[in-house]
Amino acid sequence: MTTPIEISKRLRQIRKQQNLTLKQVEIRSRGKWKAVVIGSYERGTRSLSISKAKSLCEFYGVPLSALFQIETSKQTFDSKPGLRIDLRHLRSRLSENDPLINQLHSLLSFIARRRDDWNGEIMSIRSQDNEALGLLLQKEPEELKRALEIRELLFKARGQA
Repeated sequence: MTTPIEISKRLRQIRKQQNLTLKQVEIRSRGKWKAVVIGSYERGTRSLSISKAKSLCEFYGVPLSALFQIETSKQTFDSKPGLRIDLRHLRSRLSENDPLINQLHSLLSFIARRRDDWNGEIMSIRSQDNEALGLLLQKEPEELKRALEIRELLFKARGQA
């Protein structure tokens, strides 16, 4: 059973995963969520009703169940570089009616839920998952990488061409 303190910690983790300060939450919510109130929820000094929790999760774009998932220690994976997908760009292209984009979005949304990763900007696909991703999208790994490059869906750090 998840305790109120664990839920408070999860609230903070979700906000921080999205790189938001308390003040940014207040600004982005247009004052619906005051920084002092969110901080009180995160410290566990203020009770959080189910309806408020649901509304706050909707604001963060995460399912309510995310509050009840306790973060476990991170598993270690091989260090080979995988693909880094630019989720912002992927979402901006959903209306293009491109089957690869739609399938990739569905798959990455599933992975985000499984990883409990609500950052929402970049998703790293571990190298051992590249082959499975290619299989699901019916593309060989290099063909998949090229298809993502053509659609400009691979994340490029500043300064990369």
